[in-house]
Amino acid sequence: MVVRTIIRQKYNESVMITTLLYILLSSSVQMDDIRQLFTTAAEDESTCEQLMKTTDGYTMDYKPVVFAYHAAAEMTMANHVMWPVSKLSYFNGGKRKLEEVVSKYSSDVEIRYVRFAVQSGSPSFLGYKDDMAQDEAYIRKNIDKTDWTGSFKKDVIALLDKY
Repeated sequence: MVVRTIIRQKYNESVMITTLLYILLSSSVQMDDIRQLFTTAAEDESTCEQLMKTTDGYTMDYKPVVFAYHAAAEMTMANHVMWPVSKLSYFNGGKRKLEEVVSKYSSDVEIRYVRFAVQSGSPSFLGYKDDMAQDEAYIRKNIDKTDWTGSFKKDVIALLDKY
């Protein structure tokens, strides 16, 4: 009786682990889609909400780049709310997450790009532009080491050239 119970528990655990692994692998996020949403999230609230939904649930350690995009989407939601307290709450909450992932994965070019893009679009009075020069230099130095498409590289360079 005890052995049968232990075997049943082990079987249930293995089924649960297999199911969870299947869900995680089958729901992989497409980076091209995330990048596209990110480019227009600041101007369009529904796109920003879609970006938040697409990137939701990813952790800094599981998918740090997706986590960075989620943090940026949270910050960008400040563009789409009216109440100043809500604006600041979205911005500061996302900023905290973005700085945390940049700190932990500072050698990731795309995470540095996400921060550069957010800082370049942030109002000066928020004082969130301090890392732009450093991020720009890092991105330019390492962009050819990425697996980005040619068109995405051009878009990134175009943004860098604006500032």
